[in-house]
Amino acid sequence: MNSVFDAKRQLKEVYYTTRNADTKADAKELVASVIGIQKSIERILELQKQTRVAARVMSDRRAEMMLNKWSIGLPRRVKDFKAKYRSLRQEHLHRYQVSLMEYIQAIGMELAGWIQDIETLGELPRPPRN
Repeated sequence: MNSVFDAKRQLKEVYYTTRNADTKADAKELVASVIGIQKSIERILELQKQTRVAARVMSDRRAEMMLNKWSIGLPRRVKDFKAKYRSLRQEHLHRYQVSLMEYIQAIGMELAGWIQDIETLGELPRPPRN
């Protein structure tokens, strides 16, 4: 969660410090998508507090590996975007923004899938104990 807050903070810094309107628009899109990830994570944390199923789903080895990968990859990519926004021309920076946006959207889709799985598993009736 901290890496998402840090990524959002760095992208907001790019948004507020740039003078190029296209770069500002690209940064605004990235901030909006990171906010979407933040809301998905908050929803998962809320579900973990409500049900044990969510805790079991999130303690899965695959989920732990994905979260670890994202906690390293997202800050690194955002840091690279922040470092390059002053030195690259807008068309090259826009290409980098597109790839970063795809990465963020992939994270969002995976988190949405986890939320849907948790809600579906939580609605299933428990088998009777015999």
